[in-house]
Amino acid sequence: MRIVKTMAAVVAIAALFVMAGKMLPGAGNAAFAQEPTMGGNGDAVLGSPDFRPSPEHPVGWRGDGNGRFLAAEPPLTWGRESTVVKELFAQAGKPKPSDKGRPVQDGVIRNWLTLGPVPIPAGKSTKDDFETAEDKWEPDEGQEAGDLKWSPVALDSSYLHFWPMYNKATPDAKGVVAYAHAWIHSTQTKPVFIDIMASDTTRIWLNGKQAGSINANGGLDAAGHFKLDLAQGWNRLLLRVAPHLDTGWAKGVIQWHFTAALYGAEASEYESKNILWSLRMPDNGPGVGSPILVEDKLFIEAETGVLLCVSARDGKPLWARSSTYADAATAEERKQNASVFAEIEPMAARIKAALDAYCADPGKYPDDVKAKNERAQLEKKINTLLRTMDEQRYCGQSESEAGESAPTPVSDGENVYAVFGSGVVACFDLNGNRKWTTALDLKYREHGYCASPCLIDGYLVLVAKKYSGAVALNAKTGEVAMPIALWKRTAKGEEDPYRYAMYGTPLGVRVGGEKLVAFAGSVMAKPKDGKVVTEGFKIPDYQSFLSATMEGRVLCSSGGAPSEGVMGLMFHALPDAFAEPLNMQEAKQANYDVKAFPTWFAYNHCASPLLYQGLAYIVSVDGVLTVIDAAKGEVVYQKLLDLSPFMNHSGVKRCGCSSSPALGGKHVYIWGDQGAAVVIEPGRAFKQIAKNRIEQSINSGGTSTRNECSISCPIFSGNRIYYRAELNLYCIGEKPRL
Repeated sequence: MRIVKTMAAVVAIAALFVMAGKMLPGAGNAAFAQEPTMGGNGDAVLGSPDFRPSPEHPVGWRGDGNGRFLAAEPPLTWGRESTVVKELFAQAGKPKPSDKGRPVQDGVIRNWLTLGPVPIPAGKSTKDDFETAEDKWEPDEGQEAGDLKWSPVALDSSYLHFWPMYNKATPDAKGVVAYAHAWIHSTQTKPVFIDIMASDTTRIWLNGKQAGSINANGGLDAAGHFKLDLAQGWNRLLLRVAPHLDTGWAKGVIQWHFTAALYGAEASEYESKNILWSLRMPDNGPGVGSPILVEDKLFIEAETGVLLCVSARDGKPLWARSSTYADAATAEERKQNASVFAEIEPMAARIKAALDAYCADPGKYPDDVKAKNERAQLEKKINTLLRTMDEQRYCGQSESEAGESAPTPVSDGENVYAVFGSGVVACFDLNGNRKWTTALDLKYREHGYCASPCLIDGYLVLVAKKYSGAVALNAKTGEVAMPIALWKRTAKGEEDPYRYAMYGTPLGVRVGGEKLVAFAGSVMAKPKDGKVVTEGFKIPDYQSFLSATMEGRVLCSSGGAPSEGVMGLMFHALPDAFAEPLNMQEAKQANYDVKAFPTWFAYNHCASPLLYQGLAYIVSVDGVLTVIDAAKGEVVYQKLLDLSPFMNHSGVKRCGCSSSPALGGKHVYIWGDQGAAVVIEPGRAFKQIAKNRIEQSINSGGTSTRNECSISCPIFSGNRIYYRAELNLYCIGEKPRL
């Protein structure tokens, strides 16, 4: 049965490739021919439950690095929804006795009344009480307010963008504000949370009482998380939003908007659909890394240096291993620092006991914040002790919103390799037996270490600024085999400590019979000798968060952007045969402008592109999807997605929509940062198939309960999706029908 199913999947995929070749720009161009990743068992394609990784086809970040799980058949719909939000209804106009409103689907109010541009009263600022009886307002459609009227607006996302509405009436947007009002009906007196991300200073009233305010500072603090105590029946929600005239790095574009979404409060009840299991992780987040699947086991990293193995079938932890600098210490170091290691020994035993207790009964672990913090502090203390021995080797990690467990592990089917932001690199077999551990200087000044390892040709390739780009380790021993210098240092070192900061994951590629590693800017090198084989390319200045991706012979990577608010992708066609220097046959630079869309900060892009059937799909942190024709280097369409991003300038919450688009079978899946995900059809026109949301109220050790962040990348196998959010690992799949 399994063989028949696998062969059927292969035949279906082959037919899809033939059809795609006929429909693609430049039909028949082998550069865009689809090349499915085949597993170590020969005929199984990535995404099939029969796929097995091998040294030739390892699994790591985004599966094979490209995010295409062609043989998967995942569900289109799933979710976890609080009953209090599910029972909410809203409308723009003032309710009549017969009005019921429209369901607040996924917590998003899609019908508002707006008023603007409204002049700020003389002597007042946006932070002041205007003394205009705002708390008494009960607006209705067409109701007059001075020279203005309340007008209805219907939304297809959580964003209400005032600037396109009012830019003719107030070209400079100075000295004015705008109002948005919605009527919300609740079947009971019960609280909900609202997340509001606004362009600038904002005030919020519920039923005439101020529910919160956002005092923006350059766009960096313009995010608010508030509790709304809804009364039974109809409620009045009013927002007063100020425009922002100079948005940080996105200068020259006036920002005037807000995005809002509702979530269940602490005591809410929830209804779930197609969530087969969830597992609370043994840390407090931030949960940036993704899992990998090897046979029936999931492997994923947790703070601060833990590799966790989980049963893919039921989500039960099988084993957990902590890796610190002490595990990388040499016998000579242990001998010369016997007193230090005598101090470390009982701490290591406590760490092991804590992880064993978690694996034995993870159900008791979620609320034990003290136990989780204690283990993490012990790991950090051990690392601090080792730093006193050798600050060059045990150098620590920079401050990082991504934590130390941002990378995704990689496996060749026999071993699992994990890299942590501390610089610890460890290799385990599938049963948790440690093969080797080493420590490298992977310290970054800003954002920490996020790049995942690339396993190719017996080498483990890591991005590393110390080595002027990257370094290749011997996968069998962990020893440094070869530095990969992607740029030249000046006599005094780097000109700018932020320059050449690559956060993207290296991609293994093949040209002819040669195995290469691709980096940002389409720079490629040989891992076996560290030689850069491309000429005429350079690593983009400043910071590159995007990872390269490939389809057929076309390589897509980050490109230079000529101005703020304009991003760039490069597309290069690799030659059929390898030669040095490696000259591309075709090259396209695709610059695309996102300034027409609202941004909270600076039009950043942290997600990597998906390249499929000649089209590149890329998403900004604000949730703007741009689709580019790779053959022409032209934008096909752009769309502000319905993802309700919520950011502020601290911690992982600042990252927005950073999950890279992924192909699960026939559809593209794109996650937001607050549990929402959209499923769309691939192609030259936007067509949304489904929107899903997982509400998960958490308190990760602070004083505020909020929804769980979600910015990692999904993986697909058969009819299942595996996804790591901030504190939980989820298995999404259709439950068998009885």
